[in-house]
Amino acid sequence: MWSNLSAVPLLLSSTTLLYIAGFGGMVLFGLKMVEHFNRKREEKLSRRRYIIYMIFLLLTLPLLGSAVVAIYIINGDKISPVLAFQIGLTSPAIVQSLIIAAADKRYVHRSSG
Repeated sequence: MWSNLSAVPLLLSSTTLLYIAGFGGMVLFGLKMVEHFNRKREEKLSRRRYIIYMIFLLLTLPLLGSAVVAIYIINGDKISPVLAFQIGLTSPAIVQSLIIAAADKRYVHRSSG
Protein backbone atom coordinates (compact mmCIF):
# COMPACT_ATOMS: atom_id res chain seq x y z
CA MET A 1 0.00 0.00 0.00
CA TRP A 2 1.44 3.38 -0.95
CA SER A 3 1.36 6.42 1.25
CA ASN A 4 0.31 9.91 0.19
CA LEU A 5 3.91 11.11 0.48
CA SER A 6 5.18 8.66 -2.12
CA ALA A 7 2.65 9.90 -4.68
CA VAL A 8 3.99 13.47 -4.75
CA PRO A 9 7.47 12.70 -6.19
CA LEU A 10 5.87 10.27 -8.63
CA LEU A 11 3.53 12.96 -9.94
CA LEU A 12 6.27 15.60 -9.99
CA SER A 13 8.39 13.34 -12.17
CA SER A 14 5.44 12.89 -14.55
CA THR A 15 4.37 16.51 -15.02
CA THR A 16 4.87 16.28 -18.79
CA LEU A 17 2.27 13.51 -19.00
CA LEU A 18 -0.11 15.53 -16.84
CA TYR A 19 0.29 18.54 -19.14
CA ILE A 20 -0.27 16.37 -22.21
CA ALA A 21 -3.47 14.98 -20.66
CA GLY A 22 -4.56 18.54 -19.86
CA PHE A 23 -3.92 19.46 -23.49
CA GLY A 24 -6.20 16.56 -24.50
CA GLY A 25 -8.90 18.10 -22.31
CA MET A 26 -8.31 21.45 -24.04
CA VAL A 27 -8.78 19.80 -27.44
CA LEU A 28 -12.10 18.40 -26.20
CA PHE A 29 -13.01 21.91 -25.03
CA GLY A 30 -12.31 23.19 -28.54
CA LEU A 31 -14.54 20.49 -30.01
CA LYS A 32 -17.34 21.50 -27.62
CA MET A 33 -17.00 25.12 -28.76
CA VAL A 34 -17.16 24.13 -32.43
CA GLU A 35 -20.21 21.99 -31.68
CA HIS A 36 -21.94 24.98 -30.09
CA PHE A 37 -21.17 27.31 -33.01
CA ASN A 38 -22.47 24.76 -35.53
CA ARG A 39 -25.90 24.61 -33.88
CA LYS A 40 -28.93 26.37 -35.26
CA ARG A 41 -29.61 29.78 -33.72
CA GLU A 42 -32.65 28.58 -31.76
CA GLU A 43 -30.66 25.67 -30.26
CA LYS A 44 -27.83 27.84 -28.95
CA LEU A 45 -27.49 28.90 -25.33
CA SER A 46 -28.02 32.49 -24.28
CA ARG A 47 -24.85 34.56 -24.15
CA ARG A 48 -24.73 34.52 -20.33
CA ARG A 49 -25.22 30.75 -20.10
CA TYR A 50 -22.75 30.24 -22.90
CA ILE A 51 -20.03 32.18 -21.05
CA ILE A 52 -20.66 30.30 -17.78
CA TYR A 53 -20.74 26.96 -19.60
CA MET A 54 -17.51 27.64 -21.49
CA ILE A 55 -15.62 28.86 -18.40
CA PHE A 56 -16.76 25.74 -16.54
CA LEU A 57 -15.63 23.48 -19.38
CA LEU A 58 -12.37 25.36 -19.82
CA LEU A 59 -11.49 24.67 -16.19
CA THR A 60 -12.88 21.18 -15.68
CA LEU A 61 -12.07 19.27 -18.88
CA PRO A 62 -8.27 19.63 -18.66
CA LEU A 63 -8.33 19.05 -14.89
CA LEU A 64 -10.41 15.91 -15.24
CA GLY A 65 -8.14 14.49 -17.94
CA SER A 66 -5.03 15.22 -15.88
CA ALA A 67 -6.63 13.77 -12.74
CA VAL A 68 -7.35 10.46 -14.47
CA VAL A 69 -3.75 10.29 -15.75
CA ALA A 70 -2.54 11.08 -12.21
CA ILE A 71 -4.57 8.15 -10.89
CA TYR A 72 -2.99 5.84 -13.48
CA ILE A 73 0.50 7.10 -12.57
CA ILE A 74 -0.07 6.70 -8.82
CA ASN A 75 -1.35 3.20 -9.51
CA GLY A 76 2.02 2.40 -11.10
CA ASP A 77 0.88 2.13 -14.70
CA LYS A 78 3.32 3.07 -17.45
CA ILE A 79 1.78 5.69 -19.71
CA SER A 80 3.14 6.97 -23.01
CA PRO A 81 2.54 10.57 -24.10
CA VAL A 82 0.10 9.41 -26.79
CA LEU A 83 -1.89 7.45 -24.22
CA ALA A 84 -1.85 10.45 -21.84
CA PHE A 85 -3.30 12.60 -24.64
CA GLN A 86 -5.97 10.01 -25.41
CA ILE A 87 -6.93 9.70 -21.74
CA GLY A 88 -7.11 13.49 -21.45
CA LEU A 89 -9.30 13.66 -24.53
CA THR A 90 -11.66 10.79 -23.70
CA SER A 91 -11.96 10.78 -19.90
CA PRO A 92 -14.16 13.89 -19.69
CA ALA A 93 -16.38 12.54 -22.46
CA ILE A 94 -16.74 9.21 -20.65
CA VAL A 95 -17.62 10.95 -17.38
CA GLN A 96 -20.15 13.12 -19.24
CA SER A 97 -21.83 10.01 -20.72
CA LEU A 98 -21.97 8.39 -17.29
CA ILE A 99 -23.61 11.48 -15.80
CA ILE A 100 -26.15 11.64 -18.63
CA ALA A 101 -26.90 7.91 -18.31
CA ALA A 102 -27.37 8.26 -14.53
CA ALA A 103 -29.65 11.27 -15.01
CA ASP A 104 -31.69 9.45 -17.66
CA LYS A 105 -31.98 6.38 -15.44
CA ARG A 106 -33.10 8.52 -12.51
CA TYR A 107 -35.66 10.32 -14.70
CA VAL A 108 -37.05 7.02 -16.06
CA HIS A 109 -37.19 5.59 -12.53
CA ARG A 110 -39.05 8.66 -11.21
CA SER A 111 -41.56 8.83 -14.04
CA SER A 112 -42.41 5.14 -13.83
CA GLY A 113 -42.84 5.09 -10.05
